[in-house]
Amino acid sequence: MKKFFLALLLFSSPVLIFASREDDLIKLEADLKQKIAVSQDQIKTLSGQIAYYDNQIKLTLLKITQTEDQIVSLSVKINFLEEKLQDKSRLLEKQIVQTYKKGSYDPLQILLSSANVSEIISHFKYLQIIQAANRRFLYDTQQIQSSYGRQKDLVADSQKKLQTQKIALANLSADRANLLKQTKNSEAIYQKQLEVARQELEAIQRALVLAKKEGPVKKGDPIALVGNSGYSADGSGCSTGKHLHFEVRQGDGWVNAENYVKNITDKWGLNIGSGNWDWPIKGTIGVTQRYGKTDYSYVYKYSGGVHTGIDMVSNQDVIYAVADGILYSYTAKCGSADLNIKFIDHGSDLKSFYLHVQ
Repeated sequence: MKKFFLALLLFSSPVLIFASREDDLIKLEADLKQKIAVSQDQIKTLSGQIAYYDNQIKLTLLKITQTEDQIVSLSVKINFLEEKLQDKSRLLEKQIVQTYKKGSYDPLQILLSSANVSEIISHFKYLQIIQAANRRFLYDTQQIQSSYGRQKDLVADSQKKLQTQKIALANLSADRANLLKQTKNSEAIYQKQLEVARQELEAIQRALVLAKKEGPVKKGDPIALVGNSGYSADGSGCSTGKHLHFEVRQGDGWVNAENYVKNITDKWGLNIGSGNWDWPIKGTIGVTQRYGKTDYSYVYKYSGGVHTGIDMVSNQDVIYAVADGILYSYTAKCGSADLNIKFIDHGSDLKSFYLHVQ
């Protein structure tokens, strides 16, 4: 009995400690989520964006602590179950030996060795009790084994979750550091970057409505030259150098252009592309910015922080139609500079865009 209460105390004490700690962590988590909600409203400023990252980092650290606590708590339970399983196994082994000693006679031997009917009945009842006890012991052992297996699975799942959370933490920390690096921790630079991205989006939106129809083109037809339109010496434009920004739209949304162009390895060793379109430029191609989350995509608030196309350079300037369609042209103001845009309507709500052309 003393052993039972000691085991119960050892098992329950960590549980109570973890439960109290978990309550504190849950309260802290709710507080951080509230702060994140507030900082999301202020994300249009650099300080607001940094505050958002800081709170996300704190929340992720908190989740890591919760997961680590869960692993420790589960490990305590596993150790307890291991000891309990060993005890049950020893008892079951003794019980089986005892049953064998007492119940190895066949019914005929029992009849012949018993002095009277009462002794026969007692012997059979004893065997029934032993068998029932064995079944109960076996059931209890199976239940402990099942619980032990579940706890081990939970530990494995928690360890996987912990790895995912640590990767998320590393990514958040890298994003925060990158933001400070790219903006030089300057609100003015950050606001200028956001404004340039906004102007580029507006230019594309206006092009969809106001562009001049040039006529049908076939796949592989030359449609423009790589340029630097949109560049402004005062920094108000939306180009930082000669390149082609190529993007694909399906309906009203951006889609990953990398899924449409053929697979290549660019001049820097990047393996990119999984579609069947030829690339819009030829020669020695270098991808300067991919579709998706990049070091500079934080400025694209309208697309959820995703760079909506592929930026590329080459030693050849001719731009080619990636597929048949109707070609359109438009020139828009981006800051103090003119931004030249071409796009092809391929039908079925699919369009390809070519920005910064000459």
